[in-house]
Amino acid sequence: MKTDMTHDRDVHERLKAELRALGQADPGPDFAARVMERVGSRAPLPRPRPRLGSVVTWLVQPRTLRVSPLGGLAAAACLLLALGLAFRGGTGGGLGGGTDAPQGLTPVTFVLAAPGAREVAVIGSFNGWNAAGWTMRHDGATGLWTLSAALPPGSHEYVFLVDGTTPVPDAAAALSADDGFGSRNSVLLVKHGDGSLL
Repeated sequence: MKTDMTHDRDVHERLKAELRALGQADPGPDFAARVMERVGSRAPLPRPRPRLGSVVTWLVQPRTLRVSPLGGLAAAACLLLALGLAFRGGTGGGLGGGTDAPQGLTPVTFVLAAPGAREVAVIGSFNGWNAAGWTMRHDGATGLWTLSAALPPGSHEYVFLVDGTTPVPDAAAALSADDGFGSRNSVLLVKHGDGSLL
């Protein structure tokens, strides 16, 4: 059985032979000792710490920002889009929330008990099956997810989209319909303000 020193010597001899084969100069008889000395003396380098003063100085220094006209238009469009989404406030695609429904729309509240979910949205025929702007609010104490919106009168199919991937029908819905893919959609019948259905 080879000792560690014999094994190390064999490895070093192979390295020297490979270096010679590459046309490199002979590293000399003390090559292994020099390498091991350097490896043994290398302590891990300390991680540099950011200096607070230099970070603050960088933040407060004036900078020149150049924007092309096209870039300025794109930035303005993004700002308008962000403001529009902020005013929607996740209350149902800008259709309003609570009891102050716009003319011709009826207030509704969606509720789902899903205490383990990270995110829940309502998708359905009323929003083109698109979760954007239809994210529900979570009450950590009860585990309930809620969303108030205003919908036009009529029959609407919907499901809850849990964690962005899993469609879940509303267990509290009295009606459901085949979704055409082997699952069920919940059905919501929304009345006119006078109580009649379309």
